[in-house]
Amino acid sequence: ELPVETEVEIDPSDPVPADGSIRFQSLAFAFGPETPVLRDVDFEIADGETIAIVGPSGCGKSTLVQLLLRFYDPDSGSIILGGVDIRRIPRHELRTRIATVLQQPFLLSRSIRENIVLADPAADAARIELATNEASIHESILRFEAGYDTPVGERGVTLSGGQRQRIAIARALLRNPALLILDEATSQIDAESEEQINLAIGEFRTGRTVLVIAHRLSTVLAADRIVVMDEGRVVDHGRHEELLDRCDVYARLARTQLSPA
Repeated sequence: ELPVETEVEIDPSDPVPADGSIRFQSLAFAFGPETPVLRDVDFEIADGETIAIVGPSGCGKSTLVQLLLRFYDPDSGSIILGGVDIRRIPRHELRTRIATVLQQPFLLSRSIRENIVLADPAADAARIELATNEASIHESILRFEAGYDTPVGERGVTLSGGQRQRIAIARALLRNPALLILDEATSQIDAESEEQINLAIGEFRTGRTVLVIAHRLSTVLAADRIVVMDEGRVVDHGRHEELLDRCDVYARLARTQLSPA
């Protein structure tokens, strides 16, 4: 169930963000007086940069996405997209500029093609194939007897978890978003599918801003920068090797997840 959207005091005036850069500025948010989630979150993402946000469960990673999509508005602080406060951008316009792939992607009980073109019903075969190649799913689709006309079943039951995720990524790419968000997109799939999705991320990240929210560190090692959160705050950011040396929260996550058994 989606959270209730809140009203804001700023009247939208149809401003258009210049690019996919993001600034989280002194951000604070709570679901109630006893449940603070984010406290003084302040960091920037450059246009075209791939940023991973990691941290223990409950640290506020997915809440950042909810605020960025304006399912909620912050209690204080602001989010600036392409130089524009997102509260000044009409929600429809904001969400057409952002594509999100969730842990459980939404698929209709229709064909693979129909699920992909939900992003743009006017897309022709060439654009669809470009998106599926970028998402590393085109060859897998062709192995089905009916190809792109293969029914996926209720919630994509006829597909593997990795195939469902890559179809969702292709659908997101068909929109050519300024910002692509992957929110725990590989948390429930096998290692081989995760590797294919990581290869897909490498293909489409050029020229796009990509925000990866992840619990598993194996999905984020190739990011330009890793932001580490704990208890609703940003505690450090940098490359994997840098964070191993200086960030206790990241080092604990790495010891748990990346060390040989």
